[in-house]
Amino acid sequence: MKANLLELQNITKTFGQLVAVDRVNFELQAGEIHAILGENGAGKSTLMNLIYGLYQPSGGSLHVSGESKVFASPRDAIANGIGMVHQHFMLIENLTVAENIALSLGQLDVESGRTWLEGKEEARREEVPPPHSSHLPGRQSFWFKKAEAVEITEALSQRFGLAVDARALVRTLSVGLKQRVEILKALAVDARMLILDEPTAVLSPQEVDGFFTILRKLQADGRAIIFISHKMKEVLNISDRITVLRRGKKVYVGKTGELTSRELAREMLGEEVAEVKRKESHATTDVVLQISGLTVQGSSGVSNPSHLAVADVSMETYRGEIVGIAGVDGNGQRELAEAIMGLRQLAAGKIEILGTAPRGTKEIRQRGVGYIPEDRQTMGVIASFSIAENLLLSVTRLVDVAKWGVIDGKTKQALSEHLVTEYDIRPPNAHMPAEALSGGNQQKVVLAREISPNPELLIAVNPTRGLDISAAHYVHQNLLAQRDRKKSVLLISTELDEVLQLSDRIYVMSRGKLIEATPHRDDITALGLLMTGENS
Repeated sequence: MKANLLELQNITKTFGQLVAVDRVNFELQAGEIHAILGENGAGKSTLMNLIYGLYQPSGGSLHVSGESKVFASPRDAIANGIGMVHQHFMLIENLTVAENIALSLGQLDVESGRTWLEGKEEARREEVPPPHSSHLPGRQSFWFKKAEAVEITEALSQRFGLAVDARALVRTLSVGLKQRVEILKALAVDARMLILDEPTAVLSPQEVDGFFTILRKLQADGRAIIFISHKMKEVLNISDRITVLRRGKKVYVGKTGELTSRELAREMLGEEVAEVKRKESHATTDVVLQISGLTVQGSSGVSNPSHLAVADVSMETYRGEIVGIAGVDGNGQRELAEAIMGLRQLAAGKIEILGTAPRGTKEIRQRGVGYIPEDRQTMGVIASFSIAENLLLSVTRLVDVAKWGVIDGKTKQALSEHLVTEYDIRPPNAHMPAEALSGGNQQKVVLAREISPNPELLIAVNPTRGLDISAAHYVHQNLLAQRDRKKSVLLISTELDEVLQLSDRIYVMSRGKLIEATPHRDDITALGLLMTGENS
């Protein structure tokens, strides 16, 4: 039997009256990939934050290699060989990728020489010179050479197949590229135990295969991996064991393959969930969104005018259909959505909604456009606002509750309570600040605000990212309901399965260009090649 690198005994975490983690026992063995499943609010993120030292337990104990430990901060966890890739990124937006990597190395004791490249046989074979630890940030020194930070980042990126520009400012990166930086940060500290929270959310099928190859290499090296995902196929593919949490309690642990995906879903939810099936659409000839020759500069367009995030894109959507755009994150999807919403200036081209070209986001909203942005934390919710206040952050919703320019408190309360119940936002307290919610429940707030007014055009960018099976099922039902009400839906998603399941017409976006892909909907290999630009 393999030794336990990590062991939790009766771990409990409470927040006031809320019991987020309830007497959970958990073991992580050397050289295993252990998946954790559970719906939003089940306690997965809280449990991981306890392991990583971001939270301290209200009860129970934590052991590393048989020795009892108390982690006062993530630095303690890192010092004990634990690395974590958070679902909500822990990056400094105004620093470069390389500088963020260097700061992660700064969690290590410089004098110990525990840097990623030092003493590695692989590094010597690849002829990558080790960095000088005296130049890396740490407890003894907080200065370093930028060139060496770039060198380390590029070596990490190349070795693990996670391409990212080491010199780019983090604030200019898409959500998917930020996630890659987080993964590189965790790998940089040479963690023996790696916690991965939704690590494949923005990868193409080919990239997922490559990433799993990396995980298996780490596993063969004796490292242990906690893999959190809502993608059941991936969990069954990559994991050795599975633990299921439900409402803060552990309800199942067993070897992968003992239960089917349907049985695991039942353990997660406590009930059966029927699969959402798309019926053939009956789209009309009424054009809702018309894009002609659209060109948009990328975030680096000021210093590099030749960089185009969206290059001469033309398309249209009709009433009664869902148009899906698949693609690896960072290929112009974000810029396309922001241009449609008036959040990004057009370099060329024209965008019409219901036959007119509205100017600015307010006019676009007033034309009946709903928008689910890709990053719920920076563009979806205001963390310090209450759930009720976040539910009103749209022109259409304010009209529903305002009289003579003043928000009516009773109407606001009734509307927010109705949406909290309808969209199963947990905890069901409209007065709670959004920052107190899990990521999945924050997403539900965004969905409730944007879908419930029944917009003429709904632009949904990765609408189920970070959502559990039940919540994703509910989102899919709502998108299909919009279509059935003869509304138009533009679904932009890095989840290829989601695009295939819901879309009537399919495009792939690669390097800023839009490629018609509906004829390839039954050929995953061809779609994957289009997504990576190898068959465009």
